[in-house]
Amino acid sequence: MPSDDFAILTVCTGNVCRSPLAERMLRARLDGAPVTVASAGIGALVGMGIDGPSALALTELGVDAAGHRARQLDPAMIGQADLILTAATAHRSAVVRTVPLAFRRSFTLREFARLGAGLGALEGPVTRDALVGRVRAVAAQRGLVDPPAEGADQIGDPFGAGLEQARRTAGEVAAAVDGVLAALGLLGR
Repeated sequence: MPSDDFAILTVCTGNVCRSPLAERMLRARLDGAPVTVASAGIGALVGMGIDGPSALALTELGVDAAGHRARQLDPAMIGQADLILTAATAHRSAVVRTVPLAFRRSFTLREFARLGAGLGALEGPVTRDALVGRVRAVAAQRGLVDPPAEGADQIGDPFGAGLEQARRTAGEVAAAVDGVLAALGLLGR
């Protein structure tokens, strides 16, 4: 990931459903912004493409699913990321266990959106420094924003569950991505 770009890393289990869905949706929505997006899995099915039903659900949303290859999460990926977005709290915990200093920049997708919901639009130019500052502002909301209902920050795993579940998960990821973009202050710019 280039050092002059703001780097987002999405993480799930196998890196064949939720994290590539988020990666591809973020890339599609951030066109032109100085942001790179990558994904990995804590137990990656290394080398595999996006799961068939998830790829179809992504394509139905108008986002290209081709060319993805699952990667295993490693400490270097975590170290290079300015923002780490996970599908579930177990993934966030795995990231922080691997690199404890990543705590302040590691969130579930839904958690980041929830914590940053009231921050408004980013003022000034969209730069890496401005986005790093926004991540800090979102992290500062921990403990100030009411906790969610049990499980509300999770996005369930559709792997092996078929097309209808993949479509539901893709919809959940899309809504979370919208919330992430709003929390970063990038919606409507």
